[in-house]
Amino acid sequence: MNESVRFDRAVDFYDQTRGFPPGEEQPIAALICRVGGFNEASRVLEIGVGTGRIALPVARHVGAYFGVDLSASMMQRLKAKRRGEAVYPGQADAAWLPFPARSFDGVVAVHVFHLIPAWRQVLDEVRRVLRSGAPLVHCWTRDDDAFRKLGEAWRAVVSPERQADVGVHWKRNPEFLLDEGWQAAGAEHSHAYSVERAPLDMLDGLRNRIWSATWRLTDEEVERGMDAMRAVIAADYPNPDAPRRLQTTFVTRAYLPPAEEPPGRPF
Repeated sequence: MNESVRFDRAVDFYDQTRGFPPGEEQPIAALICRVGGFNEASRVLEIGVGTGRIALPVARHVGAYFGVDLSASMMQRLKAKRRGEAVYPGQADAAWLPFPARSFDGVVAVHVFHLIPAWRQVLDEVRRVLRSGAPLVHCWTRDDDAFRKLGEAWRAVVSPERQADVGVHWKRNPEFLLDEGWQAAGAEHSHAYSVERAPLDMLDGLRNRIWSATWRLTDEEVERGMDAMRAVIAADYPNPDAPRRLQTTFVTRAYLPPAEEPPGRPF
């Protein structure tokens, strides 16, 4: 797959399935700003801004918050939620950013590099638009393994090639930037919160193709994976509709670009 994953089809359910529990967005926004060294004068860019689940709370802490996304419909949802925040979204490819060099005090990327095959080109563009000494703040999540057996059952019957990330594999989140020559500007920081989810919720999510990894699968592949998960649920979960409390950890770390200059391009 050579194209980045677009989220147009997720507009109507994105906030319900990816949003934070009420009240958690503020400490996460404060964490991002602390890790990035952002303040009320900072000019920040987010790649993959979507519906603004990160942009809107972070914007309250900075001077101006810009965002790019492939999906115009996702950003329309952001604009509908905006209540005076200085957030300026625009449709663009993160691999070809429509901004001059050295124009931002920081770039934010939250759980997005797995969706972009040309992620190295995105990193070159991020380097280009960052001001000297400004960081890329990379964020991802870690979930507990309460439903580990369900995931294993799914992966056992769905071809690994069909379910692989099109960009950076999620397991490489902690180190891929280091492997590309970026320098960590401090340690990882995290914020933990909990959600409630039942085993049957997992099946519903797959049936409704909530997760982007299912969008390229056939109906037969999805059903085969769900059948394998149903067998595990029948054997291991006597109350499959009973919610379980799951812990999610939001992880963020700041990185500085490699010392050499990024490739230039004319404007």
